[in-house]
Amino acid sequence: MNASRFHDVVDLLLAQTNVSGMELARIFLRPHSSSLSASSSSFVDPLRPIYVETLVRMGAVLVTEVLDLLLQSSRLGKERVRELSKKDQERNGQWLASNELIEMVLHGLARLFVTEQRPKLPGEECSVLKMLSAWMMAVVTASSTDIMQDATGEAYHALMDARALTEAVGILMCAVAENPGVVEALVKLRPKDTMEKLGQALSRFIPYISPTLPTIANRLETFQQAHSLYDAKVMDAEKMLNGVGAGQLNLGGMAGLTGVDGPVVHSRAGLYIFLHALLVGRPTVDDSLILNHLIVRYKGEVHTATSELIVAAFDVLSNATFRNEPRQTLFLLRSFLINKVPLLLTTLAMSMFPPLTPEYCIGQALEHVDSQAFPSFSSMFDVSNDTGMFSSDVRQEFLFACCLHGLIPETSIEPLLGEMPMQELPPGGRYTKQALMEQCARDPVRIERLLGELEGTDGNVGAVVEATVEIIRNMCLSKETISLKSICVTLAKRPSSLDVMLCFATPAAILQPICELLDGWRYEEDQGEYQPVYEEFGCILLLVLAFVHRYDLDAVDLGVLNRESFIAQLLRPADAQQWMEESFSELEITEKEKKKEEKSRQLGGWIRGLFDAENDGISDELMSSCRPQDFYLLVPTLFKQSLLACQLEVMTLETLKGGLEYMLETFLLPSLIRAMSFLINHIWESPISSPPTFDNTPTSIDITMQILQVLIKPRSISGEAESIHSLVLSMIGKPLELSLRDLRRRDPNRGDIDPLLQVLQPHLTTRRTPVSHHSELEQWTSTPRGGLQTSLRNTFQSLVVWSTTPDISMTPASYTHRQILVAGQILGNRIVVKTLIEELVAQMQNESGELALDIAAALVCAPGVEDVPIVVIATTANDDTGNGGGREGQKRIQKSKARMSLREALRLEHEEVMVMRMGLASGLGKNIGNGNSGTGGNDEVRAEGVERLYRRVEGHFEAVAASVAATAAAAAAAASAATVVAGDLTTGGAEGGGDVSMLPLDMTVPGAGGDMTGNLEGTEHGTTTTLEGLDVAAAAAAAAAGMNMNMDLNMGMGDMDMGMDLGLASGGMSGLNMGMGMDMSMSGMGGMGMGGLGMGGMSMGMDLELGVDGGLGLDIPGPEQHQHQQ
Repeated sequence: MNASRFHDVVDLLLAQTNVSGMELARIFLRPHSSSLSASSSSFVDPLRPIYVETLVRMGAVLVTEVLDLLLQSSRLGKERVRELSKKDQERNGQWLASNELIEMVLHGLARLFVTEQRPKLPGEECSVLKMLSAWMMAVVTASSTDIMQDATGEAYHALMDARALTEAVGILMCAVAENPGVVEALVKLRPKDTMEKLGQALSRFIPYISPTLPTIANRLETFQQAHSLYDAKVMDAEKMLNGVGAGQLNLGGMAGLTGVDGPVVHSRAGLYIFLHALLVGRPTVDDSLILNHLIVRYKGEVHTATSELIVAAFDVLSNATFRNEPRQTLFLLRSFLINKVPLLLTTLAMSMFPPLTPEYCIGQALEHVDSQAFPSFSSMFDVSNDTGMFSSDVRQEFLFACCLHGLIPETSIEPLLGEMPMQELPPGGRYTKQALMEQCARDPVRIERLLGELEGTDGNVGAVVEATVEIIRNMCLSKETISLKSICVTLAKRPSSLDVMLCFATPAAILQPICELLDGWRYEEDQGEYQPVYEEFGCILLLVLAFVHRYDLDAVDLGVLNRESFIAQLLRPADAQQWMEESFSELEITEKEKKKEEKSRQLGGWIRGLFDAENDGISDELMSSCRPQDFYLLVPTLFKQSLLACQLEVMTLETLKGGLEYMLETFLLPSLIRAMSFLINHIWESPISSPPTFDNTPTSIDITMQILQVLIKPRSISGEAESIHSLVLSMIGKPLELSLRDLRRRDPNRGDIDPLLQVLQPHLTTRRTPVSHHSELEQWTSTPRGGLQTSLRNTFQSLVVWSTTPDISMTPASYTHRQILVAGQILGNRIVVKTLIEELVAQMQNESGELALDIAAALVCAPGVEDVPIVVIATTANDDTGNGGGREGQKRIQKSKARMSLREALRLEHEEVMVMRMGLASGLGKNIGNGNSGTGGNDEVRAEGVERLYRRVEGHFEAVAASVAATAAAAAAAASAATVVAGDLTTGGAEGGGDVSMLPLDMTVPGAGGDMTGNLEGTEHGTTTTLEGLDVAAAAAAAAAGMNMNMDLNMGMGDMDMGMDLGLASGGMSGLNMGMGMDMSMSGMGGMGMGGLGMGGMSMGMDLELGVDGGLGLDIPGPEQHQHQQ
């Protein structure tokens, strides 16, 4: 029932029943009897908080009764259970209220005080303030306990959940403190007991929330100063340390640190680190992520962001040159500079106005480019120039790419270059995706030429990638498998092309349509030959496997969410017999037996087809009875059974080798990838010594080596199959080499290993994963006086030195982001953060503190592949043809991180500093900060460094989140307005299957995890979070409910005002109106103002300052990870 109906029913029942307010509150706050346990009480009925608010409004329950009951049943009040009577303890049982329920109730109580519906009873003001004092003390005390536990990594997640609860307590305290009745009672009565408890609570609560909730802290501090609500013990401590009065209360410098530290200094290494993180392994070049980072970092100064982006891109390429990175890495970085950066500059140039122009910014940037790494065209003929890393002038190629995209006129290239250019604009001009697709539709041969242009350096690659991805998608939908086969094989043979494609598209965007095609692959009713079907299927699958092996992707990265789909099962690491034991554990017994029987029949058919001399071989009848998907899933079992049969002498070795030669046929060759993976793991797991035999029966390893010789060194192979065979070896070459080298180490007398290693040598392609080569790792770990940690210190110091004099020493400091990632894996991110803080503190004592702060913040904020959401195309309905012709929308998947991030580790360090300062304030830390202590001064300097780094990092992420939210709201409002103009914005259209498509909004917030607005829901994968994208249908529903959005965005030139008025008038939420506004001040950017927060008349002014200074995880890699590391 709704609130009005509930009010009437309660009135009727209260007239007939005598029940206390505490008992009444307990009825609606306590979980149902079936879910009294703490683990099952997390579900919150959305009506219960509304009912409690109604009870308080009508006077049936007191505010203090609700607050007391919630505190007793919360995690914060778990110690208070001891103070309850035995009867009350038995009545409570295992009741533990969820934070979500408590937050909703506290917000409802705040609404009553804002609308001045409370207080009404005499003395209610003082009793509520006392109760809130207990809440604030409980928050600080419980948090301090959890923080100390966090040192051993125990209560971290509970602490994260408590942040929202802390905010709810602060909002309620603000609402009570600003209530006219409460203020009047404090001024007139000045109740001593209430004032003392409130002063003690505020003196601890305000410093605690200042770093994370500055708006609420400022409002409470104003209330505290207006009524002189201070803790006498804290005042005495401050007078002893700082000699200041109550009006200047400063907890060991904490309050002073919450102010503005001065102008932010941007080091040259800051953006250099950011780009390194994007390109260190699999390219994660997301436009929204980069642009949001630039806007926040440079406070909307577009011209500065433009110049710094160009310089950083050249620096990254120059660094790779001097570090002798592989040529494929150099090519990727060069393509990023020439093909990607101009597109980003085009977006930035839209916000540029004279006299600042793109040409001016490009000219300024080129003056800071290292001429030694990027010599002019004429100096390349100088014999004394031994750099010679590039065959042409990269600066010239970059300028022509900028000219192609309209950033500079062609006449400006020569002045910017300083000499006459030796190349021209591409004869075809600037490509567009639509034009390229039309050309390919008219001339299919154009597709092959288009694929060849993926590795071009003329600035047109972005359009080529977009067209290629769209062509692949269309072919998958129309099932043009013959043409698709040719494209997939061509791309799979060109790893550099795959690298370039990921600069403009995600793996899911490229491969999801292919995975769906493979998963739903069916034989035609009139299918004649089955061998071509297997060949097409395998060649298309090769592209998927090429991506997976090169970038270490899983099914979710490919956009595959169904765990039982073919691709998900193919990529799942499992034993070859899993289909017999585990895959059907959730099926009915009859279904399980049916599946098992079918798989056994298929396996027997393939064994007879391969090894039975009296059989017809691989016949159409065999392939027609086994789909390609089933065959690829059977391959490990097939090899395991064959190997076992030979070992038990059921099958001769010659028969085994002869049968496996069938696997070298073109239509079966791609299956060798899965077969080789099984053999590689078998080599890792098999012991060298075997029980002695009387007739010299070959061991399992002997048979495996014989199989490898047949598959790696075939006696004969056709020309068409040879290219596919070479591609297969390039995918499994490195893991196989590692397993063979390990086998040679364990059994040095074997003479059949070296010939195989020689055959594999030309196929040892480099994988693009953020894992260091063993030689690089040995170099870091062998650093004198500290190993890996000392090498990390040296890298940080070199970045600071280079940033101090970037114009004098243009050659960038040697850096690879792999070092940070490897240090986090081996040492743990807690140790990495501690090391960064120590170096920051050391630099703060010199004149490089501000530069070191920016570099440390850049390292902590550096994005990873898990920070970019995976956009999955979700088809809402299919047409009758089954070709996926229904409406489509976007589902965003946020993968969870495998270990604690640097940001989370920094939070823990900051929490420890807060514990130290609160201990000082309460008189517990007698030696901390004492002038007689030998380490007190160092502790204070370190605390300042931690505080400033934490504020800088959190300020960055909060500003990025605000930028993303502003962009999303503006896009949603624009789309809604456009739909209204078109006359299509109706509730019936949204619900009745009208043409409503989801907006391609990119809401990437690095490191934000699940804090972004949106619908968060767990998925069956357990490691992902789904962020449903905003869509027009949602905008239509919001408009129908009375939602109005308006925004005035002026970045870097004035104020940024956002106002929201949300009206929710449906169901049981009738009458609830919420208005939201934001006022954010970013240094150098004017104000971003947040007007008032109104919830049913509730007005909260907020002013958020952004842009100011603000577990040990050890992985022992298994065989698969060893393959990556080397």
